[in-house]
Amino acid sequence: MKKNQLIFPVALSAILFFAACQRDAAKELTPPAAVQTSGIQIESEEGPCNSDAYDIVLESRTQVGSNWEWVWSVQNPNPGNGTNGTVQDLSHWGMEFGSCFTWSSVAGAAYSYNGTSWTSFTPSYAPDPSQLCLTTPVLKFNYGTTGGAKTYYKLILNQNYDYTNSLAYYKSGRRTGCCTTAFQGVGCLAGGGDDGGDR
Repeated sequence: MKKNQLIFPVALSAILFFAACQRDAAKELTPPAAVQTSGIQIESEEGPCNSDAYDIVLESRTQVGSNWEWVWSVQNPNPGNGTNGTVQDLSHWGMEFGSCFTWSSVAGAAYSYNGTSWTSFTPSYAPDPSQLCLTTPVLKFNYGTTGGAKTYYKLILNQNYDYTNSLAYYKSGRRTGCCTTAFQGVGCLAGGGDDGGDR
């Protein structure tokens, strides 16, 4: 009789142990949230994208000779590894233009890590296949941020455009991911009436 009383607790323990092992195995096979999906609302490993992850500021819009220089800064206000509310370094970002913008108005572009020494590059206006959160054509600034320091971005236009509320995207590390955001960008020609549809 004692032998039979021992068998039941041992069998029950074995069943519970097996069930716990199966539950742990299932957890290991569950993939994390997608880093990038189609559409604008992108999920990183930590959850939905944060459209306020970086501060994008239009620092100046200045006439220089016959051109107008637009300078933005991008800063990470909460740098870290992407956990506990921190944001990973920016990899790159891009801006969209409205239908009233003419690409032939672009005379050049540059970036700077101090706002005084600039590195020029030849800009283009095309979709950025390295991310999926904004699939329309963009001007891609392929330079990021480090920690909490500002990085500066310059766009040189040969015509005078007004500002408007524009759409941009950012791309960062796996946890912070990719997201769209609004910023003060290039609108339509100054005095041209329609502003290209504020976003």
